[in-house]
Amino acid sequence: MPDIFDPNIISRVKGLEVRSFRLVESLMVGIHKSRLRGISTEFAQHRQYVTGDDTKHLDWKVYAKTDRFFIKQYEAETNMPMYFFVDTSASMFFKSEEAAMSKFEYAATLVATMAYLMMNQKDTFGLTLFDDKVRTFLGAKGSGTHFRNIVDVMGKASSGIKTDIGRALLTVAPQMKNKGIVTVISDFVDEADTLAKGLGQMSFMGHDVMLFHIEDPTERDFPFIGQTIFRGLEGEGRLLCDPEDLLHAYMRERDSHLGAIREVCSRFRYDLNDICTDERLDAVLSGMLSSRLARRRRR
Repeated sequence: MPDIFDPNIISRVKGLEVRSFRLVESLMVGIHKSRLRGISTEFAQHRQYVTGDDTKHLDWKVYAKTDRFFIKQYEAETNMPMYFFVDTSASMFFKSEEAAMSKFEYAATLVATMAYLMMNQKDTFGLTLFDDKVRTFLGAKGSGTHFRNIVDVMGKASSGIKTDIGRALLTVAPQMKNKGIVTVISDFVDEADTLAKGLGQMSFMGHDVMLFHIEDPTERDFPFIGQTIFRGLEGEGRLLCDPEDLLHAYMRERDSHLGAIREVCSRFRYDLNDICTDERLDAVLSGMLSSRLARRRRR
């Protein structure tokens, strides 16, 4: 497996920040606004003074105008956990001649890059590897040792069976104690209905969710010519046919399936980002995070 921690990619995206569209809750100190009211640097609101309040937070300008005591309240700054969910089903380990790495290797490099950004932001990050079941779970921490452990675990991951994203989300949900960003990376060879159940639980718990749809160039372009044997990577069997006879039906089915997945994500107002393994990861990630931060500022 290629080295999934690529210093060249890191150097080109290290100035970016990963921010949540939703407010997070934690008692740790970080860079993200929280619903918890505390004493920080950004003003939130006033409330009337009550006996026992710290008088150093009295707003004397308001007192001069109203002859009443008010306390300044500020947004508490929080640590934001990111929970990575990476699909290790059989289809994720597919790699065509046109691609530099398999879909899983691309996904693992994406996780390593984003986890490094999170670590530099003093945020925490965890990892779940899954196929039709959860195969590995590492809770959210922010240390360098934890980062290296996550990279090592992904480097040793092996091909699983079928994909069940909804089941993975529902299984791990009770262990995700603090609200944060859930990042799902998969080729989405899965049913939209089961995905909806998992995303519904994430929405109910108040998590922000980013989803990355990973494709190989041959899945996107279907460049085959001549008699070809197609083998289903998740137990669908084999098919010998002329690709020209299959092209239109394949593209129609692909578009329909991705449309159903996209509709589910849109229902919960979550992002679905399409990535192909022949694209430069640093360019994709920079564009996505920059666009995301711009939209966050407009909210």
